[in-house]
Amino acid sequence: MQPGLTETVAFTIGVLAVALPIGIVAERLRIPYAVALVLVALTITRAPSAPSASFSSIVLLVILPALVFEAAWNLDLKILRHVAVPIAFLAVPGVLVTAVLVGGGLALSGQLPFTEAALLGAILAATDPIAVIATFRRLAVPAPLATLIEGESLFNDGAAVVLYGVLVAAATPASHGVTLLPGPIVLRAIEESLGGIALGLVTAVALTIGLRGTKESMLQIVATLVGAYGAYLVANELLHVSGIFAAVVVGLALRAFPHFPTTAEDTTEIDRFWTVLAFLANSLVFLLLGLRIEVGRIVHEPWLVLTTLGLVVLARLILTYVGLPLVGFGGRRYRGWQHVTAIAGMRGALSLALAIALPSTVPQRALIIDAVFGVVLVTLVVQGLAIGPVLKRLHL
Repeated sequence: MQPGLTETVAFTIGVLAVALPIGIVAERLRIPYAVALVLVALTITRAPSAPSASFSSIVLLVILPALVFEAAWNLDLKILRHVAVPIAFLAVPGVLVTAVLVGGGLALSGQLPFTEAALLGAILAATDPIAVIATFRRLAVPAPLATLIEGESLFNDGAAVVLYGVLVAAATPASHGVTLLPGPIVLRAIEESLGGIALGLVTAVALTIGLRGTKESMLQIVATLVGAYGAYLVANELLHVSGIFAAVVVGLALRAFPHFPTTAEDTTEIDRFWTVLAFLANSLVFLLLGLRIEVGRIVHEPWLVLTTLGLVVLARLILTYVGLPLVGFGGRRYRGWQHVTAIAGMRGALSLALAIALPSTVPQRALIIDAVFGVVLVTLVVQGLAIGPVLKRLHL
């Protein structure tokens, strides 16, 4: 066996072995599992780095397809249609508002040029509700609210990654004239998003037709695995469209098609497989996140971190308390939902992976990473720990 492969497998098993007791203790203390993993990992002064692959590669190529497919597969389509408008608002205008507000605020304060600041805003526009959703399930929060938060994360991750690609091209000196003109940015974003959606739908249809008449649940589980990773990788690596949208649509479409899975028992088997896989992926990603965050970099640029954090929080408050009422989610009826939505806007592994994956040619790369480290750590820990008490206080 190759030494590199042995080290990778040993590292992965070691990480999961550490995650198991942390999960047990977190459950008994009623602390969000993801927050507990990050906090414990931060206390490890000298952690082994993952051999053979970087943090960004592991998150973007191995963990992310599993997480987005599992979340999409478990969304209730009837409830999703009910909250589709606020999800669309938070996912598309919400990403743009965050990028522009962070970009404009940091540029006006003289801390970063606008292009690099907007790129930072796009990176931090991707929300990570893992800790929130786990708390939702423990406290039996209304399904529409949980669907709103999880659906927002799925679709705004896709929108944020698309905008990230455009802004990386604009920020790179060798971009050959790429500029931040609204027209080309919108056109390219639409092309990448629709391309990913189309590929996901084609993949789901092909899998359903290919498995027609199949009664073996194991084959259907393999089909979901191939669909999730196949669509994601083909979209990103070959067609250069949105892999997140491709994987999300595969999950939504396969669950919606009447002849996939074949029986209710098959559905249960697929649910169990993806629940376990998502748990493993979350355990791995949040421990790695804690190991990868460098607290010293946060302290190194305190004003940049604080300013960025303030702008990100401000953008979230504007979207929640000004934007959502404009699309019908306002007033006394949804006041509690708005409070939860505001506090659920934490950032996590995807933001950190995108920051670390920035090309070395991007100006101000180090400062962008510093700011992302700070915002991810503060929002994940503070908001993750606060969500449970807030839900209880609101009686949701």
